Amino acid sequence: MKLTTKKIEEILVTIITPDGLPLIKELQSKDNISEFDLASKTKKDIKVIRKQLYILYNHNLVSFTRKKDKVKGWYIYYWTLVPESVRFSYFKMKRELVQKLEQQLEEENRELFFVCKTNCTRLNFDQAMDFEFRCPECGELIHQDDSQKRIADIETQMRDAKAEIVQLQEVRKEHRKIVKEKKKERKVKQKVRKEAKKVNDKKTIKKQVKKTNKKPLKKK
Repeated sequence: MKLTTKKIEEILVTIITPDGLPLIKELQSKDNISEFDLASKTKKDIKVIRKQLYILYNHNLVSFTRKKDKVKGWYIYYWTLVPESVRFSYFKMKRELVQKLEQQLEEENRELFFVCKTNCTRLNFDQAMDFEFRCPECGELIHQDDSQKRIADIETQMRDAKAEIVQLQEVRKEHRKIVKEKKKERKVKQKVRKEAKKVNDKKTIKKQVKKTNKKPLKKK
């Protein structure tokens, strides 16, 4: 499952607030972008940008490299969004959403709810008793609310969220498989290089031995 630009923004905005949206857009457009370029393009103070970047970094959503400015002598940090970490955060958000919806569904099935004609507020039975079955906002009498539509909406949201979780789990599984295969390939290549080095070392030793043997003995 590929995360869309909109979904990435949705995830990151929950972490650094909507004020960080310009920064998110810039991070999506390019890798290894300096914090000064980010400040310039978003038209924000460098201190604000750094604070937002550090928040994202603490959530493992961005990575950085640093290079020393040869003229000024200080270090400049270059930042990159980490898609796999963003995907995991989205997975976590969906998992928490499912848990929240499950609690809501349980409550809807367990409780009786009451509302007034204008739907000022929604009260459970105990709350309605406390207000003598009158709306605390407008003072009108309240009546039992039909929870069926709300239950149906919650169940739909749960199905959609669970379907996305399954997709995200499949992507994570595939990603781990690729990482594992690449790791295996690196080990094989390292082994081949070591074996080649051993062979070359043996050839070099043999050549040196042959050269030594060919040298004429010095007369005393």
